[in-house]
Amino acid sequence: MAFWLRAGLVIGAIYYLSPLRLGEAPAPARTAQAGPALGEIAGPVLEAMPGDMRARIVEAAAAEAGRAIGAGLRTALVEAGRSPSRDTLTAHDRQPPWRGSAEREAH
Repeated sequence: MAFWLRAGLVIGAIYYLSPLRLGEAPAPARTAQAGPALGEIAGPVLEAMPGDMRARIVEAAAAEAGRAIGAGLRTALVEAGRSPSRDTLTAHDRQPPWRGSAEREAH
């Protein structure tokens, strides 16, 4: 019974102090207008560059995006082929217990 009373008290305190209830939450319109988007900045910069440089930048960006997506897909395919591990031991659990004195370990 004490658990339920404490849980109710915590949930009530969180609600009572929540920014939405107090009216202090940021409005969606203000957060959406926080700054210019990347496209608004990159557009004029790309237009100011010479055509051949712009083409090389677009090719390099497309190649890098393809490599990143390809690596992610390869990892996902490898993980999908494996059966999920049922091992619950951590690396610390697998280490043998330490035996000896602290003075020997320090030297």
